[in-house]
This record gives sequence, C-alpha cells and structure tokens, in this order.
Amino acid sequence: MSIQHGIEQAYKKAHKRGFPNVYWAVDLHDTCLTATYAANEPASYEWINPHVKDALLRLAALPETHIILWSSVHESEKAPYLKFFEDAGIRIAGFNSNPHETGSETCCVTEKFYFSILIDDKAGFHHMEWMYIPDWVVKVRNRFPPKLATETTVEEMA
Repeated sequence: MSIQHGIEQAYKKAHKRGFPNVYWAVDLHDTCLTATYAANEPASYEWINPHVKDALLRLAALPETHIILWSSVHESEKAPYLKFFEDAGIRIAGFNSNPHETGSETCCVTEKFYFSILIDDKAGFHHMEWMYIPDWVVKVRNRFPPKLATETTVEEMA
C-alpha cells in the first residue's frame, strides 16, 4: 500500500458518499520539516525537501482540502508552527483535531479526530513522495471529483 493508493481511496469514498471535504492529517517532523529531536533547542522551521511547500500549496488551493497538522509538540509550540505555515501561504484547518467534523451516529471523534488521508513517516510515508502527490491528486480528482469542488479546477492546480 502506498500513499497514492490512500489518496485514491479517500477521493473515491468522498465521491461515492457525496462528501465535499478531504481531510489530510499531516505530521510535521521528518515528514514536512527537518526534526531536531533535541530538548531545549529551537524548533526547526526548515522544509525537509524542496517539494513539500509546493505540494502543500497546491493541495491547499483546492476547496475540498483541509490540512490538519499532526504532531506531538507541546501546546506552546503550536502557534509558531501555525504561523510558519500561514506565512508560507498554506491554509491549515486544525492542529491535532478536526474542528469541521464533530461526530455523528456512526462516528465518535472525541479521542480520534476524523481524517481521510494520513501523511506520516511513522506510517510508511517517505518525504520524497511529496513531489508526486499533486499529480496523483489531479488524476484521481478527475475520476472522482468531490461534491462541491467547483471553485478550483484541476488545470489551475497543475
């Protein structure tokens, strides 16, 4: 299984069920940013490779995309990371939570927030896959368009 398969499954499910949103749970360290793993050292605000920022910008431009940062950073570190992404022009929908999905009769989100796609090095993702993700999304989005994805065309994303 690869992230490409996960993206296809998420879009196929959203299309089939008429969901307007695709939620990306994106780990920070060793996935988007270089990790220091040292206590009492400044946080790293350096992209792990040159493809990450471009891929996230292209994803965030799509109306169905909701990027949720996922990390074990301390509460005091969240605001600076959110500012870093905001300054980069990347729209973030949440941090370790999904404020758009509050649960339903079939889904309890009090202990595990709802996401469609997981991007995390500990889940097998390799940071060099960022260079392919926008093209994979274009292809699968053409086959399985989200319900309300009318504001941005796939041509605009490419």
